[in-house]
Amino acid sequence: MKMRIAAALAVAATATIGVAAHASQSAPPTMKSGVLTVAFGDPAIGFASGTVHGTTISSPRGYEVDLATQIAKKLGISKLSWVYTPWTGLFKPGPKSFDLSFQEATITAQRSKTITFSTPYLDANQGVLISKKAQKPTSLADLKSMQTCAQTETTGLDWINTELHPEKKPLIYQQTAAAFAAVRSSKCEALILDVPIVALQRKATPSAFGPVAGQIVTHEQYGAVMQKGSKLAPSVNKAIKALTADGTIAKLQKKWFSFSFKSLPTFK
Repeated sequence: MKMRIAAALAVAATATIGVAAHASQSAPPTMKSGVLTVAFGDPAIGFASGTVHGTTISSPRGYEVDLATQIAKKLGISKLSWVYTPWTGLFKPGPKSFDLSFQEATITAQRSKTITFSTPYLDANQGVLISKKAQKPTSLADLKSMQTCAQTETTGLDWINTELHPEKKPLIYQQTAAAFAAVRSSKCEALILDVPIVALQRKATPSAFGPVAGQIVTHEQYGAVMQKGSKLAPSVNKAIKALTADGTIAKLQKKWFSFSFKSLPTFK
């Protein structure tokens, strides 16, 4: 009898170990077990905005917030932690304080040297938001003669310096809020920044700016930022592809944007 009991206990123990091992193997490799830590930067209308308390964010809302929530569901995670991370330094090498960061970050080869991007979750071009006192440009030649501005470490600033070569040195700001303030005060005549960001800002506060004069076709794509070599990346990519295939991402974009970016004229 004792031998039978011992054998039964051994089988039960083996089964328990097997279940635990399976659970351990299947659990997403997040920073904190059972929690997806998601970072956002400066508030971006339609994308992500909430109340910042030091390094945490409460009551966030927007397209990227909903997308992060849907990704967590695909990963089998019910708890999310929202944190704040500034744009400056986002692409520096080294450990990150988050699993994923959504900051409308364009996927580039240079940035991919120090961080890992997810598969794309939005297509975007560069947009031109002008001040109320500026004359609306209709060509790149017009734009070249204006006082441009951009946020530091952005593809908009790269485009100004490598493609536009304006007559006046562009004004550079650390935060999007500062860049928008410069346009409102007419210190900056033309802000070069992603179409979705400038279009939604203009839509939210139309009296503060001139029009979005047009867009520059750059065929950019946004990706979530992760630590270089993140083991979570394959699962996140699988989730985003599934959310694209089942129409969830398209529905979220319609919910939060309700704006046809394609309707803007293209600068030539």
